[in-house]
Amino acid sequence: MALHARAKGGDVKAQIALSAIFDREGRHDVAVAWLQQAAAGGSLEAETALGSRLLVGRAAPFDPAQGAERIHRASDRGGVEAALRSAVLLLRGLGRPPNGDAALDLLLSAALKDNVGARAQLAVLANDADLLERVDRGAPLSENRLKAARRAIDLPAWLRAPAPTEISETPRIGVFGDFLPPLARLWTRRRAAQRLDALRVYDADAGGVRTDDIRTSRGAGFGLLDTDVVLTLIAARMAVASGLRLETFEPANVLNYQVGQQYRPHYDYLDPAAPALAEALRRQGQRTATFLAYLNDDYAGGETGFPRLEWDFKAKAGDALLFFNVDREGRPVEKSLHTGLPPTDGEKWVLSQWIRDRAQPLI
Repeated sequence: MALHARAKGGDVKAQIALSAIFDREGRHDVAVAWLQQAAAGGSLEAETALGSRLLVGRAAPFDPAQGAERIHRASDRGGVEAALRSAVLLLRGLGRPPNGDAALDLLLSAALKDNVGARAQLAVLANDADLLERVDRGAPLSENRLKAARRAIDLPAWLRAPAPTEISETPRIGVFGDFLPPLARLWTRRRAAQRLDALRVYDADAGGVRTDDIRTSRGAGFGLLDTDVVLTLIAARMAVASGLRLETFEPANVLNYQVGQQYRPHYDYLDPAAPALAEALRRQGQRTATFLAYLNDDYAGGETGFPRLEWDFKAKAGDALLFFNVDREGRPVEKSLHTGLPPTDGEKWVLSQWIRDRAQPLI
C-alpha cells in the first residue's frame, strides 16, 4: 500500500517498481500505464523501458514509431542505455534518418559515462586489441584514449564488403575471404556464449516451429532489443555484400556446434507447396538467401556441405558464405540443399543470417 501511495503521489521510482510488480502478475497494460506516468515525470529509465517495449510490442502495444521516438528522446537527454539503443536505431534508420557517425558518437558518449559494453564495442570496432584487454580487466581509461578509439573506427571500411569468389550459379553461391576481423568474431562469440539454447525448425506438417533431431546444435538469437552496434554493423556489411536490404534480415543467430552436433541436410526456403507454411510465407515472405560468417576454425570436420553439388566448404576464421535458396524469379532451388556437418574435434561457431524477400517485423 505504501508503494502504491508513493506512486500515486508522483514518486517515479515507486512507479517503476509498481510497474515491475504488475508485469510479474501478467497485468502488462497496468504496468505500461505506470511506466507512462514515470516517463512523464522525467524518468529516463522509464522512458527507455517504455520505448523499448513499444518498439517491438513486447508486453505492450506494438507502436514502433512512438517507441523509437521515446528512445531517441531519452538518448538526447543523456540516458546511457537509451544512447546504446538509439545508436542501433540510427544505424538502421528507425525513427530518424540513418546516420552511422551519429551512432558511433552515441557509443562514445556511453563509453565516456563508464559503460563497459560501450567501451568494449569501441575497442572491437577500432580493431584495438590492447584497448579491449584493458576494458576486460577494468583498467582505468582516459577520455583521450576513448576518443582516439572512436576516431580510429573506419566506418566506410565496415560498409565496404570484399568481392566474393563465385562458386556456383545454380544455386548462386559466393565465398568472401576475411569478411570479419578477429575482434568482431570474438565479440560475437562472447555475446552468444551465455545465451545458447536449443534451436528450432519450421514444421511443414503442423505449422509453427519445433525442435527436431535434424538439428542438434545450439544457438542464440538477437532480436532488436538484444543486438548492439557491432552486430548491427556486421549485418549492414552483409547487406552490402549480398546486395539485399537490411530491413529484410531476420534476427541474427549465433550457432555453436559441439563434437557430433549437426544440422542434417535441409532447405532454408519455405516450401510453397506445404499448406502449413502458407501463413508464415504470407506474413514474412520467402527466405531468399542465407549468409554465414565463420567465427573460428580451430576444429576438425564441421564443413558446410551441399550434397547435390558434391561440394563441402571448410572455412577459415573470418570467411563468409552467401548462398541463395531461390532463383532470380523467386522459385525454390532444390540444389540449395545443405548441411552443417558435425565437428569431430573442437567446437564450431558461426553467425547465421537468414534474409527474406520483404521487410521483416521488428521483434
